[in-house]
Amino acid sequence: MNNLKKVADHRHQSYITYGPEVLLFTMMLKNMTGLKSMRNMSESFNKEECIKNVGKVLGLDSLEELPHYDTINDFLSGLDVNELEKIRTYMIKELLKKRSLESYRIEGKYWGVIIDGTGLHTFHEKHCKHCLRRAYTNKETGETNVLYMHHVLEAKLVVGDMVFSIASEFIENESENVSKQDCELKAFDRLAKKIKKIFKRLPICILGDSLYACETVFNLCRAHKWKYICRFKEGRIKSISTEFKVFFARKKCRVLQYINSFIPHKNSI
Repeated sequence: MNNLKKVADHRHQSYITYGPEVLLFTMMLKNMTGLKSMRNMSESFNKEECIKNVGKVLGLDSLEELPHYDTINDFLSGLDVNELEKIRTYMIKELLKKRSLESYRIEGKYWGVIIDGTGLHTFHEKHCKHCLRRAYTNKETGETNVLYMHHVLEAKLVVGDMVFSIASEFIENESENVSKQDCELKAFDRLAKKIKKIFKRLPICILGDSLYACETVFNLCRAHKWKYICRFKEGRIKSISTEFKVFFARKKCRVLQYINSFIPHKNSI
């Protein structure tokens, strides 16, 4: 828990009731227990047994109550994202160091890391200069409208039925005057560099949908000495699609020939 205590706290120290370790651990506990709302968290956790157990974990004998969700939101709103990334990296590296997840390696060697973009917020008016824009036509009125969005690209370690976030990269425009918007593939370039910097020697196999089945991604993976598995979708890479059809047709033909070799012909009766 020392890592939680070391988080840079932006709040005025003379007004602090709860240290960063209490606020962050309470949020982590909320996510681990599957609670959906901050209000539900405050109602569920502020019970004598829960407070006592949290105090034991954090080494706090004087903990009498857990923080209200408004206090946590105020703390998180001014927290540097890099502080949270340091905690996440520490937790993942500890799991890997202790060999807690070894049985989930691909072919006993590679760690599967799935890459996928996720929408965070959508607005009908421009939220900030970093917003992504998407124009669409209203089918009923025929009018063209614009949605403003914030997306993030996530890299998640696949361990059986669970996934653990290991790195994040926001998909956002540098400014409102960019000629080409940011996108998942551009963000993947930045995300890949971040992953390689954090996990230098980790044997990784990138797992992606058909969007990532392109030469740019393949070259990035080769440069970082990663393996990769991408979903096949007809039309994404035409040369592979054609090759697959030819291969499948030949294989099907050979199977039919093999089956026919066991069927007696009329002349043989």
